[in-house]
Amino acid sequence: MKFRHLFATVLAALTLAAAGAFAMDLEELVGKAIDAQGGAAAFKAIQSQKASGKVLSHGMEMPITLLTARPNLMRVEVTVMGMSMVNAFDGTTGWSINPMTGSQDPQPMGELEMKNARLQADMDGPLQNWEARGWVGEYLGEEEVEGTAAHRLRIDTKQDLVLEMWLDAETFLPLKQNAKVKFEQQEIESQMYFSDYRTQDGLVIPFSLEARQGDQVMMNMVFDSIEFGVPVDPALFVMPAKAAAPAAPTGN
Repeated sequence: MKFRHLFATVLAALTLAAAGAFAMDLEELVGKAIDAQGGAAAFKAIQSQKASGKVLSHGMEMPITLLTARPNLMRVEVTVMGMSMVNAFDGTTGWSINPMTGSQDPQPMGELEMKNARLQADMDGPLQNWEARGWVGEYLGEEEVEGTAAHRLRIDTKQDLVLEMWLDAETFLPLKQNAKVKFEQQEIESQMYFSDYRTQDGLVIPFSLEARQGDQVMMNMVFDSIEFGVPVDPALFVMPAKAAAPAAPTGN
């Protein structure tokens, strides 16, 4: 199993003017979606978040802890066969530790991983202040997601990342998100499905996420607990120094 690809899938996750009976103004739709999840003020009040649960992939069950904090800090830790894999972003630099490669040394993220990390580290999500960020949004009309009527919208971040999101036509909660990332003249696409919404500290958030590529389910993330306002050590997000090489033996 390619565990590096698993991490890319986790983080990739971890990222949204047509006619019809339910057609509406894009700004109104985004406002309803934000309100359905608790409102802009509730989002802004949160300075840190810790989510704990498990990843189910390729017949394996792996504990996962996701820690995010302002401004744009992110750390994901997954335990695989007793070893801890870490991906982190300090707002500028992304890095990872993957003992499955035979090394415990931190390594800088590649370009694709960095794009996913920036998306994951954004605590406000793609719908908050999208216009102020210079992004371009478009309402694409109504479309069903596995039998549920949904509003589809598209947001182009102008940073080689385009998000499409499907919002439940009744609750306005996200059902599905599609991310298209341009990387080395290619376009890499992934989908995330959201379910098991619960109210936590005034916010309505999904406790179950399913990542797919095409028709293939890549993994499921199921969270047991999600906490807000947890104490955060900034050092957790900073790339540590590599371990010093052992000194060469000296003769007597």
